[in-house]
Amino acid sequence: MKIIASLSFLFTVVVSNCAGQTIIELAAADGKYDSLLEAIRVTPDVLDDIVDSFPVSKWISKILSSSLFRSILPLLLKILLLAIFAPTDNAFRSVSTIVSGLSEDGLASVLETHVVRGVYTSADFVDSECLELTSLSGSSLRVLTNGTSVMVNDAMVIQADIVGDGGIIHGIDKVILPGTFQSCSGSGYGKGSKKSTGSSKGSKKASGSSKGTKKSSSGKGSASKGTKRSSGSYSRRMRSED
Repeated sequence: MKIIASLSFLFTVVVSNCAGQTIIELAAADGKYDSLLEAIRVTPDVLDDIVDSFPVSKWISKILSSSLFRSILPLLLKILLLAIFAPTDNAFRSVSTIVSGLSEDGLASVLETHVVRGVYTSADFVDSECLELTSLSGSSLRVLTNGTSVMVNDAMVIQADIVGDGGIIHGIDKVILPGTFQSCSGSGYGKGSKKSTGSSKGSKKASGSSKGTKKSSSGKGSASKGTKRSSGSYSRRMRSED
């Protein structure tokens, strides 16, 4: 028991040093993502599945009591790096009939389709042109950059690079539903595309790999030194459109 108490105290001290706002707090402050946050709140399995997808979380859950582990979930969400493609309130309203007809498991699956392990910035999308990711639900996502726009399956990124403790958010104009994925090769980007299974520890501080364009299954973003002028202008453009 002393070992468990010591580990818990140490973990709390370390994580409490994350003084910045979480990506969830930033989304709440923005005001356009209330429907998404409410859907997550009423579907507790989503947060559990997010945390359980990281090996370190599984290890912590084994050495702490269930109640203690639940109490530190907000702290875990500060350090587990994620990329969230967040539909706006208008996006949820446009599919309200579909969403309201889903079971709790069905809604959890749809919500988890919008979450990917690792941090992917707008620079990563621009550098990759076409990137295939595996979401927490197991569904595939295609992120396609086409000139002035970035598409996630059939949804457009309208607000890029909301960075906070726990990862990054990209606002999108549609809820991603089953049947909307098309592979990069099917889009004419076969050789130049990259694919990630989202199965690793995630990238650090959105830095990713400095080499940029090699195929990856690490869950890391591809841009460190590779933040090109074109991607920087894309980020600014996305913010200005908000």
